[in-house]
Amino acid sequence: MNLKGVSISLMLTLALWGCDSQAPKIEVIDNQSKVLKCTLNGSPIQIGITKGSLDANLLYEGKELKVNLLEVKDFYQILMRFDPQIGQLKMNKMGNELTQVKNGNEQVSTCVAELKKS
Repeated sequence: MNLKGVSISLMLTLALWGCDSQAPKIEVIDNQSKVLKCTLNGSPIQIGITKGSLDANLLYEGKELKVNLLEVKDFYQILMRFDPQIGQLKMNKMGNELTQVKNGNEQVSTCVAELKKS
């Protein structure tokens, strides 16, 4: 096969590979205002996200913290002032799992999203 044929074949393969109709559709986390309700260390935690913003409010054990969501390849890192009780937090792209990294251990909890009017 000549170089042109190989190039066309490779481009067609890549185009078809990217067209998986069965893959779940993942919307960006800030496409609608919502509150994510999860559990952290056995206590409820809420993360309020405003439509169009990756700034969020985190409510945990009576404390409200301003946090930022940093989009990484397949999750959102929650950027906040370090709290040894909380450790580091990240959330999956769907917004239905919260992962806590504390003392080298990962704890995953399920979250439920409550949509809010914008």
